[in-house]
Order: sequence, then C-alpha cells, then structure tokens
Amino acid sequence: MSYSKSTVLLSLLTLTLLYGCSNAYKLQKTAPFQYTRAYFQYWTAPIKIGSSGINLHIANLTPNNNVVIDSVFFRNLKGRLVPGKGKYFCQLIKRKPIAEGHTLMTLSDFPFDISNRDCVVSYRVEGETKYVKVANLIENEGVYYESGVPDKL
Repeated sequence: MSYSKSTVLLSLLTLTLLYGCSNAYKLQKTAPFQYTRAYFQYWTAPIKIGSSGINLHIANLTPNNNVVIDSVFFRNLKGRLVPGKGKYFCQLIKRKPIAEGHTLMTLSDFPFDISNRDCVVSYRVEGETKYVKVANLIENEGVYYESGVPDKL
C-alpha cells in the first residue's frame, strides 16, 4: 500500500496537534503557592436583573518566586483570579443579566475531570502556563443581591 506525501504529512501534523492538545491541560502534582483556605459561595440577583454566579476566594495565596497566578476553572466555568486584600478572588458568572441576553456561561468543553468541591488554578512560570488542582473548597452560604451584583466585592 502506498501513501502520498501529503497524506503522510497530514497524518503527522494531526498526530502532533493531538499530542500537543493532550498535554495542554496536564495537572501538576504540587502547587507553586501556599494558601490558607479556598471557599466559594453562590450568588443571585433578582429576576428583573436575572444574573447568577459563584464568588470564589483563595485566602492568603502566596505564589513562589517567578509564579504569576492567572485563572481558575470551577464547575464548568472559567474566570481570571484577581489579587485583593489578603486573597485572590474570581467572580464566575453562570448566567448573564437579562439585559445582556441571559445566556448561560458554562464551558461546553470543560478540560478537567474534577469533583464539585475542587477547582483548578492556572498559573505561569517563565511564560509557560501550568495547572494545579485545589481540593476540598468550602461552600459558604449564598448571597442574594437585591440591587444587582456590586462592582467591588
């Protein structure tokens, strides 16, 4: 059986891309940061505004040298982790406000197989993005924002 040069090249390119994608979300065994606790709480705004989501906090997160904390993946959602007063914070919007189309913001292809109490933190070291699981997040009581979600939490 003979293969054309273009068929062989296409096959090699496909294998290279598939191999690269399989490693794109590889979890690291140890975290390059310390923290005291990680917790989350659901929030919702009234039907007139109609949005909902999750506030995720990682308290006293201290990254090692040359580590830049980036994003978090949690319950089919992804958002940027922002440093604040003694913690990193992310507001994951599950459903946009009615004024913005009320669309569900969950990822169709969630890249990690983790439990509902775990999240994955992405970070960069020397320009390379890496991922680590943070386990056993604590769920705090939910919040109802009558006037809509505040800009600063």
